[in-house]
Amino acid sequence: MGLKESKFGRRVVHLLLVIYAVILAYVVLGLILRYQVSADIFFGLSFALLFFALGQSVYEMGIKNTLILLAISTIIGFLAEVLGTSTGFPFGKYYYTDFLGQKVLNVPIVVPLVWFVIAYITFSQCFSYFGDLKNPRESGTRILSLVALAAFGTMAWDLMVDPMFVSYGYWVWEGTDSIPTLYGVPLSNFVGWFVVAFLMMGAFLYVTRKKKVIQRHNLLDSRIVYLMLLVDGSVANWSLSQYAVIVIGAVAMLAFVCASYFLIKREKRRIKTESSVSQKI
Repeated sequence: MGLKESKFGRRVVHLLLVIYAVILAYVVLGLILRYQVSADIFFGLSFALLFFALGQSVYEMGIKNTLILLAISTIIGFLAEVLGTSTGFPFGKYYYTDFLGQKVLNVPIVVPLVWFVIAYITFSQCFSYFGDLKNPRESGTRILSLVALAAFGTMAWDLMVDPMFVSYGYWVWEGTDSIPTLYGVPLSNFVGWFVVAFLMMGAFLYVTRKKKVIQRHNLLDSRIVYLMLLVDGSVANWSLSQYAVIVIGAVAMLAFVCASYFLIKREKRRIKTESSVSQKI
């Protein structure tokens, strides 16, 4: 029964991935062929990505761990956004326009969910080997390095999309005349993204440190979606003639994909070797 449930769950995740891919293809073609894509389609794309992340997370980590990560990422993300819009720390001073809908404390209610989506997708690519561990505990140094890599993957995505969304008018940066920026986005924003993502995933692992976080393997779907986000951001920035963003964002995102791929491969090999040695003893 468990095997059938696993197969069914994987099929559901694949279906959610296909739905997201179809909507994304329509949006990307609209940017390339210059036909108009309605705001409803863009919102549909965002919700398709959210549903994929939730489905993939439940399949890979289970309902309880998914709810824990969802709670931690949305709460920390919301508090960081409230702090950012109010004080300018840790991202820089900015405010949201009305384009993203209803706000709470000047933060659109959909924004904390975006933190969950990208945090989960990068977390999955760095920690999927946890599913091979008989003992879920790992050394603190290894955990921190993996959290840092996942946080870098989150920041790399923001390098690609933040200038794009500013151009679309989703939010506005203030006081950027005398500081280094990337198409109007202060560089402090990307440092802030790294720090906040690091705190989210570090807190999640601390809360779940005595549990098996990864329960099933489905890493490929997370990696495919991350690469789709790269394509989406590249085409959108190309349509805005923001070519430097494409280069910087693509290099950072591909560096993350490569680093996480070889890291997972190395850790799986290490676990297999340690298991063989323990069996011989």
